[in-house]
Amino acid sequence: MLASNYISIPFRINRKFDNKTKLTEGIEIVQSIFGTVVICTILLFYCVDQKSLVRIMNRLTDIEHEIDCLYSLYNPMRRQRASCNLIIVCILNTCLLIVLVTTEVLAFHTSPVSWLSDILPTFHVGWLIMQYYILVTIIQADFADVHRALQNLSRVSTPDLRPQTLCQTRRVIVTNSTVHQLLKLRDVHCHLCEISETVSDFYSLPILFGVTFLFLTLVYNGYYLLSPLLMSDEVLEYEVFTNTVFWLIYVIYPLALLTNRITKILNEVE
Repeated sequence: MLASNYISIPFRINRKFDNKTKLTEGIEIVQSIFGTVVICTILLFYCVDQKSLVRIMNRLTDIEHEIDCLYSLYNPMRRQRASCNLIIVCILNTCLLIVLVTTEVLAFHTSPVSWLSDILPTFHVGWLIMQYYILVTIIQADFADVHRALQNLSRVSTPDLRPQTLCQTRRVIVTNSTVHQLLKLRDVHCHLCEISETVSDFYSLPILFGVTFLFLTLVYNGYYLLSPLLMSDEVLEYEVFTNTVFWLIYVIYPLALLTNRITKILNEVE
């Protein structure tokens, strides 16, 4: 990645296109260098703290097996729906990448050398945020399953068979099986809390670098989007305008997904 700057930066400096200014040229150089630094930092962080990532995956796998043993206490269809939603989200992200590359070629006639300094870092950071989003979604779904299982355990054998929480019931029949299931749910809940803390610690620094890089990319493409509209002497090229719009969508997409998911979790906690 460091060696690619010797190819990509001169290529971007010598590339000629409309609306190119000293400001855009400077932002492109900073974006290329910072993108390389971000990728190297993320990869280095993954290598140094690889044990934490392996531990997260192993614990999530174990928790999935533990929750599967309690399948009678929750609706497994909700978990399948969450998995389908994650697959759709990843497919949409891939489609956006394909459309972005296509519009980049049509607008600027770029080559893979140019992609090393802008598309590749954005793709890498985007998938990092998507990975964090997927883990957060899985953990949230597991927490929801545990909470539904606790609610189902607290049901009382009444004629109307209405589900009631522990604080709403007058009488709870506790058997050895119920106690055993409560202990299992307690262990699963504790493990999920530990995984949440590990995931937060592992992704905090890479996400910080990634969001900073995406902000710089948003500023750069926002300038291209607004400059033809604000300056009367600028020529509006529809290919460049379309490419800029897809750039903004591709950058905002993972950030919007993660922000929306975190906001939902915070609302549930409150």
